[in-house]
Amino acid sequence: MITVEFSLLLVELILLIVTVILLVMNLREEKGRQDLIKEVGRATKVLTRQEYFNEVIRSYHDAKKSIFGCVTGSPPDGEEEGEMINTIVKHIRDLTKEGVKIRFMIPKFTDRLHIGYRYSQAGAEVFYNNCALVNDARYMVIDDRFVLIGVPEKVGENEPTKKGYRIPSIGISAIIREHYDQCANSKFTATYEEYVKEIIQEMKRIKPELDFEPVARELQIPIGELKRIDTLNITPKPTLKVNI
Repeated sequence: MITVEFSLLLVELILLIVTVILLVMNLREEKGRQDLIKEVGRATKVLTRQEYFNEVIRSYHDAKKSIFGCVTGSPPDGEEEGEMINTIVKHIRDLTKEGVKIRFMIPKFTDRLHIGYRYSQAGAEVFYNNCALVNDARYMVIDDRFVLIGVPEKVGENEPTKKGYRIPSIGISAIIREHYDQCANSKFTATYEEYVKEIIQEMKRIKPELDFEPVARELQIPIGELKRIDTLNITPKPTLKVNI
């Protein structure tokens, strides 16, 4: 004979089972929502970064006289970014052959010398200075007529660019040009060759019989290029910090 107590326990057991089932279903649904959000986030990131890259390429196509700007100069991370850099280098080479003047300001860190070397070899003028703005936004000014601004996902010179904004404005171009000129004219700004020479001299001060092979491997610059710069009669610019 089924007692009242047994009936109540049975009902409680059934309710507990139903609760557990609903909880499991809710957790699965929540995980599904989170996975969906992550996938959408990844897709959005790819699209926005691709959009920025497309704007960069479009800017190179539109340039007739000059391009200058502050860029991160970070080494490519992965095959996709490597292909982007190759495309940019090709455009720099083609434009400089046509007489377009191209100048870039890059943060003064040794891991940025690889990009400086490649841009310099393609025909651009490359300078190094830790101008603060490049940590928060990267920019290019094309023909002093329009600006391309890249915004990172969060503050930091190593952070990837999230999205690009193209602004056709002579006035804004002039304002950003003023910031660039202040950096370029700073006594702490070094050309690509001056910065490499500075590093070589600092290393020779520590070890006079310098072996260029590990240096070339570390900086991702050919040994022949390092030896060429070593022979140049260059006086390195004063610096607040030597990043080795």
